[in-house]
Amino acid sequence: MKNLLLGLLCLMTLLNACTKTDDINVDDNKLGQVKIKFDHIVGAKKLQLNEGNYSNESGETFNISLLKYFVSNIKFTKTNGDIITIPKEDSYFLIDATDQASLQPILNIPEGDYKTLQFNVGVDSLANTIPIEQRKGVLDASENGMYWEWNSGYIHLKIEGTSPQSPNATKSFKYHIGFFGGYDTPTVNNNRTVKLDLSQAGTSKVQENLSSDIHIMVDLGKIFDGSNTISIKTNPVVMHSGPHSKIADNYATMFRHDHTHNFTKIASNEK
Repeated sequence: MKNLLLGLLCLMTLLNACTKTDDINVDDNKLGQVKIKFDHIVGAKKLQLNEGNYSNESGETFNISLLKYFVSNIKFTKTNGDIITIPKEDSYFLIDATDQASLQPILNIPEGDYKTLQFNVGVDSLANTIPIEQRKGVLDASENGMYWEWNSGYIHLKIEGTSPQSPNATKSFKYHIGFFGGYDTPTVNNNRTVKLDLSQAGTSKVQENLSSDIHIMVDLGKIFDGSNTISIKTNPVVMHSGPHSKIADNYATMFRHDHTHNFTKIASNEK
């Protein structure tokens, strides 16, 4: 009996050692870093500009030569329900597939555990209507080629490439999706909101002097095969006409939280 009790005591001690976690002190007055990493793929393939060959569910093959889109209006929700909204002036990012630094926006938010990440794909009506001289950084309308001078509005997403199925002489396709609701004349609003559940693949645990790296897979194939089927042959060019709202519905579905790396040491060039 003594040996049995001794064995049970050892087993309980071992189980407690396996399940014990170190307590983490959280201070809402301290800030930690969050890095949102956008990894572009097409289906199961990594995006390779100009070189990668991909296909859609319409049986069309294509490559991609240009990809840019705005991410804005970022919000985080803690596991206790508190919502942290990034200030407007710090909440606009231009993701450019040719610019590696742009693929990893960095933010500073209060310490804590975060279960959801929300953002817009596009630029909201506020930024589209403030005086042009107040638009700084990525919102500078004279930079980046993401503004319609003729239509006084930002292009939310721009993707270009080639396809043998395109009816154009150059075999190209070009989707420039804008419209924010209109300034003087009402239009559709192709801003789309994306909300990602971080709890399934790893909540974001934000701590001072450390980085929580949220990895998001962005499947560009969804632009053609998301909520709607978009054929390059039928729609080689979509800008102010064509199924731009259907493409907007599609690009809202292309983001998936893959995993989170917590407590990552911050590189010196990120401080």
